Amino acid sequence: MQAWQTRVPEAIDALVTTFRTADGLADVTVRDGASVSQSRLSEVVSVGYTGVDGENDVDAQATTEGLGGGQDREQFVIRCAAAAFKGGTDMAAARRRAYEIFAAATAAIAANRTLNGTVLRAMVDSHSLTQDQADSGAQAVIVFSVGCDAFTRP
Repeated sequence: MQAWQTRVPEAIDALVTTFRTADGLADVTVRDGASVSQSRLSEVVSVGYTGVDGENDVDAQATTEGLGGGQDREQFVIRCAAAAFKGGTDMAAARRRAYEIFAAATAAIAANRTLNGTVLRAMVDSHSLTQDQADSGAQAVIVFSVGCDAFTRP
């Protein structure tokens, strides 16, 4: 019998699947964590990775649930990023497209609140926008947190 186990890995897998099968993200590359690829993508959603140095990809905490000594209650946050990169200097276009990608990701989670049964509830609970006018063009990145409530595996 396996000892106590968090639901974080299952939830990340389910979130990747949810985004990869979402109608609104059909033309967007969905990455599972950090990528070794050096290719520059114009539209991407990263799950469990924001690209921000020093930022945790997941934060979790657990508390005992009931007196039976079985499953614990676990709350965790999976950080993700939705990004749009435009070759020109049109910051408004990059920002609008990043928010369209973010909206599609949020809608996909709203349609699958249990992340395929891995958690009790999942929702986007915060986001932040970073914009940059780099040599390669305008870029907008929305870092967002997916808050999850779950029971651990006993």
